[in-house]
Amino acid sequence: MNKHFRKAAMATVLAVGTALGGFAATGIAQADEDAGVIDGSGNTRDDWGDEGTLKKGAESNAVALWQTVLVADGTFFKDSGTLRPFTEDDISGEFDSRTVSATKNWQKDRGLNQSGKASPASFEVADNNLSAVNGNGTVVYAGSVDNATFKRKTVAGFEKQVYSVKFDGSSVPTTY
Repeated sequence: MNKHFRKAAMATVLAVGTALGGFAATGIAQADEDAGVIDGSGNTRDDWGDEGTLKKGAESNAVALWQTVLVADGTFFKDSGTLRPFTEDDISGEFDSRTVSATKNWQKDRGLNQSGKASPASFEVADNNLSAVNGNGTVVYAGSVDNATFKRKTVAGFEKQVYSVKFDGSSVPTTY
């Protein structure tokens, strides 16, 4: 899916949701994928453990958030048998073979099942590196080699605050 199309589609979804009375993201244990966005409230270190699974073939801003985590942690992927660093240039919003390989390495480094999918268990480990939300909604992911900055803001129609990720030159809501 085209990156610009995803941004326009999310803007339309948010506008329609507001006009129709919004979306309900109910229940603490419910996967936020049902809400259509990565969201959170209160303590950031329990925001992502209830997310849906991202896997090969997925295309979304949620994938771009996961790829940002991989970059911040200095994760490597295998390309023709050679390990290469997963870099900002690899943040595409597409869960491609590089993302699968990098995710497996990230999971291996953390003692997780090496499925190559960004599962709720992987998100739960990742959110342990999130800092508290400051006054302007900034949340910092303290990666192994770099920090990644996200925004967590109130959006009309959503019960919890919605995460945004820097992607394709702008900050976009982390839609699935």
